[in-house]
Amino acid sequence: MINPKLTLKATVPSRSAASSYLKKPGDAVIVDRQGPRWLILMCPCGCGEEFPINLDSRAGPAWRLYKHERTGLSLYPSVWRKSECKSHYIIWRNQIFLFNRYEEDFYGKTRKDESLRLTIVVREKFPIRGYISFYDIAEIIGEIPWDVLMACRWLVREGFANEGIGKLKGSFKRR
Repeated sequence: MINPKLTLKATVPSRSAASSYLKKPGDAVIVDRQGPRWLILMCPCGCGEEFPINLDSRAGPAWRLYKHERTGLSLYPSVWRKSECKSHYIIWRNQIFLFNRYEEDFYGKTRKDESLRLTIVVREKFPIRGYISFYDIAEIIGEIPWDVLMACRWLVREGFANEGIGKLKGSFKRR
Protein backbone atom coordinates (compact mmCIF):
# COMPACT_ATOMS: atom_id res chain seq x y z
CA MET A 1 0.00 0.00 0.00
CA ILE A 2 1.21 3.51 -0.84
CA ASN A 3 1.21 6.30 1.73
CA PRO A 4 -1.89 8.52 1.41
CA LYS A 5 -1.81 11.65 -0.71
CA LEU A 6 -2.91 15.04 0.54
CA THR A 7 -5.66 16.31 -1.75
CA LEU A 8 -6.54 19.98 -1.35
CA LYS A 9 -10.24 20.12 -2.20
CA ALA A 10 -11.01 23.81 -1.61
CA THR A 11 -10.24 27.05 0.17
CA VAL A 12 -13.25 28.27 2.12
CA PRO A 13 -14.02 31.33 4.27
CA SER A 14 -15.31 29.46 7.34
CA ARG A 15 -14.89 26.19 9.22
CA SER A 16 -18.55 25.30 8.70
CA ALA A 17 -18.04 25.26 4.92
CA ALA A 18 -15.23 22.68 5.08
CA SER A 19 -16.97 19.40 5.96
CA SER A 20 -18.82 18.94 2.67
CA TYR A 21 -15.47 18.66 0.83
CA LEU A 22 -13.95 16.00 3.10
CA LYS A 23 -14.79 12.49 1.90
CA LYS A 24 -11.62 10.34 1.88
CA PRO A 25 -8.51 10.05 4.07
CA GLY A 26 -6.11 12.84 3.10
CA ASP A 27 -8.78 15.21 1.74
CA ALA A 28 -8.06 18.74 2.98
CA VAL A 29 -9.59 22.20 3.02
CA ILE A 30 -7.92 25.48 3.92
CA VAL A 31 -10.01 27.94 5.92
CA ASP A 32 -8.80 31.36 4.81
CA ARG A 33 -10.04 34.59 6.38
CA GLN A 34 -7.55 37.28 5.40
CA GLY A 35 -4.86 34.61 5.56
CA PRO A 36 -4.84 30.86 6.22
CA ARG A 37 -6.39 30.05 9.61
CA TRP A 38 -6.97 26.29 9.54
CA LEU A 39 -6.12 23.21 7.55
CA ILE A 40 -9.03 20.82 8.01
CA LEU A 41 -7.96 17.29 7.17
CA MET A 42 -9.87 14.02 6.91
CA CYS A 43 -7.57 11.96 9.10
CA PRO A 44 -5.20 9.96 6.88
CA CYS A 45 -5.37 6.86 9.10
CA GLY A 46 -8.89 6.11 7.86
CA CYS A 47 -10.66 6.63 11.20
CA GLY A 48 -13.14 9.00 9.51
CA GLU A 49 -12.49 11.97 11.80
CA GLU A 50 -11.99 15.51 10.57
CA PHE A 51 -8.92 17.01 12.17
CA PRO A 52 -8.47 20.80 12.37
CA ILE A 53 -4.86 22.00 12.28
CA ASN A 54 -4.26 25.58 13.44
CA LEU A 55 -2.26 27.73 11.01
CA ASP A 56 -2.77 31.04 12.86
CA SER A 57 -0.14 31.71 15.55
CA ARG A 58 -2.38 34.42 17.05
CA ALA A 59 -4.78 31.63 18.11
CA GLY A 60 -2.17 29.55 19.96
CA PRO A 61 0.43 26.98 18.91
CA ALA A 62 0.36 26.80 15.13
CA TRP A 63 1.74 24.75 12.29
CA ARG A 64 3.36 26.37 9.30
CA LEU A 65 1.90 25.66 5.88
CA TYR A 66 4.25 25.73 2.89
CA LYS A 67 2.38 26.09 -0.39
CA HIS A 68 4.33 25.82 -3.63
CA GLU A 69 2.91 25.57 -7.14
CA ARG A 70 5.42 22.90 -8.21
CA THR A 71 5.84 20.83 -5.05
CA GLY A 72 2.41 21.20 -3.44
CA LEU A 73 1.63 21.53 0.25
CA SER A 74 3.91 20.77 3.17
CA LEU A 75 3.22 21.27 6.87
CA TYR A 76 5.65 21.72 9.75
CA PRO A 77 5.97 20.32 12.36
CA SER A 78 4.54 16.81 12.21
CA VAL A 79 0.98 16.26 13.39
CA TRP A 80 0.44 14.06 16.40
CA ARG A 81 -3.18 13.48 17.40
CA LYS A 82 -3.33 13.18 21.17
CA SER A 83 -6.90 11.85 21.19
CA GLU A 84 -9.09 9.60 19.05
CA CYS A 85 -6.85 7.51 16.74
CA LYS A 86 -3.53 8.94 18.03
CA SER A 87 -2.11 9.14 14.49
CA HIS A 88 1.30 10.72 13.95
CA TYR A 89 2.16 11.95 10.48
CA ILE A 90 4.17 14.31 8.31
CA ILE A 91 2.73 16.19 5.35
CA TRP A 92 5.44 16.82 2.77
CA ARG A 93 5.01 17.68 -0.90
CA ASN A 94 1.36 16.52 -1.00
CA GLN A 95 2.27 13.16 0.56
CA ILE A 96 1.23 12.01 4.01
CA PHE A 97 3.72 9.83 5.86
CA LEU A 98 2.00 8.00 8.72
CA PHE A 99 4.41 6.92 11.42
CA ASN A 100 4.24 3.23 12.34
CA ARG A 101 2.91 2.58 8.83
CA TYR A 102 4.82 4.57 6.20
CA GLU A 103 7.64 6.15 8.16
CA GLU A 104 10.23 4.12 6.24
CA ASP A 105 8.83 5.74 3.07
CA PHE A 106 9.59 9.17 4.56
CA TYR A 107 13.08 8.38 5.80
CA GLY A 108 13.91 6.52 2.59
CA LYS A 109 12.70 9.38 0.40
CA THR A 110 15.31 10.82 -1.91
CA ARG A 111 14.71 13.67 -4.30
CA LYS A 112 16.54 14.08 -7.55
CA ASP A 113 15.35 17.63 -8.29
CA GLU A 114 17.25 20.43 -6.59
CA SER A 115 18.85 18.06 -4.07
CA LEU A 116 22.46 18.87 -4.98
CA ARG A 117 21.86 22.62 -4.91
CA LEU A 118 20.01 22.38 -1.60
CA THR A 119 22.63 20.09 -0.06
CA ILE A 120 25.40 22.57 -0.90
CA VAL A 121 23.42 25.48 0.58
CA VAL A 122 22.55 23.49 3.71
CA ARG A 123 26.15 22.40 4.31
CA GLU A 124 27.28 26.03 4.16
CA LYS A 125 24.94 26.83 7.06
CA PHE A 126 26.46 24.28 9.46
CA PRO A 127 28.41 26.12 12.15
CA ILE A 128 32.11 25.46 12.67
CA ARG A 129 31.35 24.70 16.33
CA GLY A 130 28.12 23.48 17.84
CA TYR A 131 24.89 22.30 16.28
CA ILE A 132 22.09 23.96 14.34
CA SER A 133 18.60 22.50 13.90
CA PHE A 134 17.34 21.64 10.45
CA TYR A 135 14.34 23.91 11.11
CA ASP A 136 16.60 26.89 11.81
CA ILE A 137 18.51 26.22 8.58
CA ALA A 138 15.19 26.00 6.69
CA GLU A 139 14.11 29.36 8.11
CA ILE A 140 17.44 30.99 7.20
CA ILE A 141 17.40 29.77 3.59
CA GLY A 142 13.63 29.88 3.01
CA GLU A 143 13.12 26.17 2.33
CA ILE A 144 10.67 23.52 3.49
CA PRO A 145 12.01 22.01 6.73
CA TRP A 146 11.48 18.41 5.54
CA ASP A 147 13.60 19.11 2.42
CA VAL A 148 16.36 20.49 4.64
CA LEU A 149 16.13 17.49 6.99
CA MET A 150 16.61 15.12 4.04
CA ALA A 151 19.64 17.13 2.86
CA CYS A 152 21.12 17.05 6.38
CA ARG A 153 20.61 13.31 6.71
CA TRP A 154 22.23 12.77 3.29
CA LEU A 155 25.24 14.80 4.47
CA VAL A 156 25.47 12.56 7.56
CA ARG A 157 25.28 9.37 5.45
CA GLU A 158 28.02 10.67 3.16
CA GLY A 159 30.30 11.61 6.06
CA PHE A 160 30.10 15.42 5.79
CA ALA A 161 28.07 16.05 8.97
CA ASN A 162 27.09 14.66 12.35
CA GLU A 163 23.61 14.60 13.83
CA GLY A 164 23.15 15.22 17.52
CA ILE A 165 21.67 12.63 19.84
CA GLY A 166 19.08 12.96 22.59
CA LYS A 167 17.85 16.55 22.79
CA LEU A 168 20.09 17.44 19.84
CA LYS A 169 18.45 14.95 17.46
CA GLY A 170 17.47 16.95 14.38
CA SER A 171 20.43 19.29 14.89
CA PHE A 172 23.56 19.00 12.79
CA LYS A 173 27.17 20.14 12.65
CA ARG A 174 30.11 19.88 10.30
CA ARG A 175 32.22 16.80 10.49
